Amino acid sequence: MRPGLRIVLSMLSAALVGTVILFMPVSHSGAVDISALDAVFTSVSALCVTGLTTVDTAIAWTPVGHVTILALIQLGGLGIMFLASAVALFIGRRLTLSSRMDAGQENSSLSSSDIVRTMKGIAKLTFTIEGILAAILTVRFYEAYDHDWGSALWHGVFHSVSAFNNAGFALYSDSMTGFAT
Repeated sequence: MRPGLRIVLSMLSAALVGTVILFMPVSHSGAVDISALDAVFTSVSALCVTGLTTVDTAIAWTPVGHVTILALIQLGGLGIMFLASAVALFIGRRLTLSSRMDAGQENSSLSSSDIVRTMKGIAKLTFTIEGILAAILTVRFYEAYDHDWGSALWHGVFHSVSAFNNAGFALYSDSMTGFAT
């Protein structure tokens, strides 16, 4: 299968799985009527890390819905970083190739191990930064905003992933404006 087709099918599959999970009764709270279009829109928006939604994320979705949205944000953010890095590696190698050819030197081609090593590095760095941010937010939610430890941890993790991936989803109806000083 061609890499471009594989990427498209992977994104479509993730969006479809996310849509199905979000449309299941266990994923929405009942406070808002969720249509199939709401589930599709939220799934694709989370996967594409746009942060747009047709319903209030804080009240429309249950914890299952929130975890689904979080997973889609993480998949989408990593996918964008992986794709951008693979393109940069490919272009960098092509530029290096022409430079080496000008100098009359032999070159090495881009190997799949280069791409895998880069993806592992990106994932490791991503999870490290998100983990540090989640820890900071967890302590802040616990100490300053009277969350219990479980709630503080969940909010810290969700918002660190959403922020790092620039997704714009929040577990508060006012987004995060209530925390502005």
